[in-house]
Amino acid sequence: MNLIRAATPAVMAAWLAAALLAPAAHAQTVLYRCTDADGNLTIQNGTPCPPGTQERKQVVGELPSAPPQPPPRRSLPEPEWQLPPPESRPAPPPPAPAAAVEPALPAPGQPLLRPVPLTVESDDIGSIKDAPGFGLLDSGTPSAEREPVVDADADTAVEAPTPPPLQACRSWDNDLYYSEAEEPPTRCMPLRTTGIGGQAGFGAGSACEVVTDTCAAVPAEQLCEAWLRRLRDEQAKLVFARSDDPAATRVEIARIEGVLKDSGCH
Repeated sequence: MNLIRAATPAVMAAWLAAALLAPAAHAQTVLYRCTDADGNLTIQNGTPCPPGTQERKQVVGELPSAPPQPPPRRSLPEPEWQLPPPESRPAPPPPAPAAAVEPALPAPGQPLLRPVPLTVESDDIGSIKDAPGFGLLDSGTPSAEREPVVDADADTAVEAPTPPPLQACRSWDNDLYYSEAEEPPTRCMPLRTTGIGGQAGFGAGSACEVVTDTCAAVPAEQLCEAWLRRLRDEQAKLVFARSDDPAATRVEIARIEGVLKDSGCH
């Protein structure tokens, strides 16, 4: 009875060790590499090599069915130099509208006073002549009884003289020009001549007929424009070399410019 009791703890320890080692033995796989005389290699799982072959034993642990899970990533701490976002500040309230100032009412029994613009009328008594419009004394004469002030500059304004009169003329060959002469000029209009036998150019000679240009006076409101056109005509003679006497043409241009300046034409 004592032997059974003494052996019982040993048996229980053996069973416990076998239970712990059983999964480890089951988790291992034994491979046998068998090589025969001809050098052929055979691999057997859990079965020893047959006699007459060279045996090589290899114990392989249990292969995992799934890849191991990677360790969880650790979140990096926030950098020390990162500053917190600025706090949002509320917008300032709009300014309150200014309260309208009501005029103070007079006390009961007092008249209501209203501001009246100050006007000063002077009759030039005691005024400084060198400073017009400045008066030292005021006679108090109502403005309705005063004589109207007349602007002296309006009466003494000098009107610019009108330009001298011009004649707008047209020659027999339809040439338009302006002239200061009162009488229209005359020209010799050539005539067609024929020689003996009615043929031209065989001793026919030349002949002309004296004709007068057609002229009309330029209206006063168009004189400035007419004088400007005459100035441009004289200037064109110098530009396009159509003047027989350039010096005289320059003198005429200067004279016309003086007429335009004195008459106020622009």
